[in-house]
Amino acid sequence: MAIVVKHQTTAEKSPTVKDGTYKAHLTNIKQFANAYGQRIGFEFCIDGGEYDSDKVMRSTAPQLTKQSKLAEVIEGMLGRPLTDKEISKGFDLEELLGMACNILVLQSKSKTGVVYANVERVFKA
Repeated sequence: MAIVVKHQTTAEKSPTVKDGTYKAHLTNIKQFANAYGQRIGFEFCIDGGEYDSDKVMRSTAPQLTKQSKLAEVIEGMLGRPLTDKEISKGFDLEELLGMACNILVLQSKSKTGVVYANVERVFKA
């Protein structure tokens, strides 16, 4: 019996957003789990230019501390540091939905070697 293996082609996927800074707005926030554990996913939609309406994502751990990546995303959206009260009492992420911002997109590589457009930083619009 022959065992035939073939190169697998990946399904058609949307063009990867190139490295750069883009105007965008936050369209979705979701919780999920992956190889890194529980995550919060922030989905941004690019506004204008070559990648108009393309969506890119940033995920962080769900723990909110002054030094966390989650705080970095929230503070970037707000354009100010979180207060001690916001950190201790919690912050409602839904307040950020629809908010305009600027995002820095850089190419990253997943654990499986797949290259994707990652939102590295978020800045107030």
